[in-house]
Amino acid sequence: MGFEIDFKEFNLGDVLQFLTHVKKTGVLKIQGKINGEIYVKDGLVIHATDGNQKGMEALFNLSFVELDKGTFEPGVMSSEHTISMEIGKLAEGIEKRRIEFETIKQTLPPMDAVFAKSPKELDSAVALRRTDWQVLALIDGKRKLSDIIAQSKLGGYEATKVITWLKEQGLIYEPEEAGRIMSGLTHYLEVFFKDFGKNGLVLLKRWRELNSVNTQIIQALNIDEAQLKVTPKAPLKPETIGEFFKNFEDFLYNEGPEIYGKLLFKRKFENFKQRVKRA
Repeated sequence: MGFEIDFKEFNLGDVLQFLTHVKKTGVLKIQGKINGEIYVKDGLVIHATDGNQKGMEALFNLSFVELDKGTFEPGVMSSEHTISMEIGKLAEGIEKRRIEFETIKQTLPPMDAVFAKSPKELDSAVALRRTDWQVLALIDGKRKLSDIIAQSKLGGYEATKVITWLKEQGLIYEPEEAGRIMSGLTHYLEVFFKDFGKNGLVLLKRWRELNSVNTQIIQALNIDEAQLKVTPKAPLKPETIGEFFKNFEDFLYNEGPEIYGKLLFKRKFENFKQRVKRA
């Protein structure tokens, strides 16, 4: 007897664990940001496809995207056998890739960002793989990151890994990166001031006086102390702004409780982070 799965309630790993436990044979048809099929035989996953990839790569791709629903059809056999791994090691491999994927995603800009090819010459020591060329061919200064990932047909995991590598090698760049990151910094500080008010301004001034780099960052901003409004005055390097977020939040964890007390500060800081994330 078949059944349907709502992937808003269950994740794919849980469903595969269940199919293994009850030793089912059949196909799990999946719908979501990508569609695919996973075949099991006597509770063992033996084949997966996402329309572009097969085997483990397809299973990884299906594990890392937002899924909507699935339908299990019992008794359906696969003519292909592309996966040979017991469920424990399979789940372990998926989790390892998931953690790596989340780390990679943290270095990527928003999905509507646009990349362009760098004018620099390709270093003779840098060898491009087929997948690198496949992604590079799509980067034209017009396509959004989300379109590049989808049109590469490599799956989210492999495509984002390739894009990250190409960026690290200086072969591609985001023309609007500096402006986007400066905008993110000013927005962050405005939300900070809304939540912490004049105390937030006091904390920011304390942080500014710690060293010359902190002073440089604040000097690149226009801060209206009466209205607590922030606008950019001069560009900052992306890596400098990245250091700001880490160093400033470390500073807040140490200094904030002195003003608010530990419990109140923790609650205010968590609410602040949620507001920044949602915006």
